[in-house]
Amino acid sequence: MFALRRKAVQSADRLGAVAGRSTRRYSSKTADEAHHDHHHHAGPKDEPLGTQFFFVLALIPASLAVYSASKPSADGSPSGLSKIIDSYSQYKEQWMARNTLHTTMIEQAAFDRNLFQSVEKSQVYDLKFPEVFNVGSPYNNIAGNRARTLEEAVAVYEKQRADEQERTLAAMAEKSS
Repeated sequence: MFALRRKAVQSADRLGAVAGRSTRRYSSKTADEAHHDHHHHAGPKDEPLGTQFFFVLALIPASLAVYSASKPSADGSPSGLSKIIDSYSQYKEQWMARNTLHTTMIEQAAFDRNLFQSVEKSQVYDLKFPEVFNVGSPYNNIAGNRARTLEEAVAVYEKQRADEQERTLAAMAEKSS
């Protein structure tokens, strides 16, 4: 326990010595010179009001002018500022018509997309050159290999597809009942 206490005291002494040493890397003055300069100030300086002060000062009469321009006249007719604002009301109708047209177009596009995605796709692919499967030399063929028509292959795959659809429909009918 005493050894641990002795190490703690030594570490604290080292830390205090390091913290007490304050080196000023960028200052050529000693601590006494800096302290001496700190007490001797130059005379008071003029501090300008700045642009913000004059901006706020100009804002007060400008706001009063806008307020008086926006009040209706004594006979109840709208002010000049209101007339200027109302001159832009035509854009409101144009924007409303444009938004209605845009909404209609988006709804039609959504309907078309649902229509095209819900239609069953054809499983038949038209080939530009179906004879490519039967192109080859008529000589030196292996016995039993002959040029076949594609109708046989199409019939086999259509039968497989029809059987698969029947199984799917039967499974769906069992689930629903």
